[in-house]
Amino acid sequence: VLHRSPWLAALVGWPLAYVQVVVVDVLFETLRRIPWWQRLVERKRTPRLERIVASKSMFWMIVLFGAFLGPWLVMAVMRYAGVPNRRIALPMALSLGWNAAVIAFVSVYAPRLLPK
Repeated sequence: VLHRSPWLAALVGWPLAYVQVVVVDVLFETLRRIPWWQRLVERKRTPRLERIVASKSMFWMIVLFGAFLGPWLVMAVMRYAGVPNRRIALPMALSLGWNAAVIAFVSVYAPRLLPK
């Protein structure tokens, strides 16, 4: 209805989708300053979760599935596991980027395949 390019929407939406990662990171840092929250996180953190996020394949898992799971959820789990934002920034940005590009591609080319 707006007659704008899906590619423009993908380009603008890509950084906007990343805002939720930043919000979760800021809120988690704020919560970490509360002593009882910090104790709760330390007590509930498991070695299994730490092994999973430390694996070499975690980068590609975030790139492939981060946009589908929800960037806020991926960030919350990673922060819970003690992973800093700088380790998540690139794979999450790539995940959101390829997701936006696929949606724009389908928006442009799928209608051409439908019967008129």
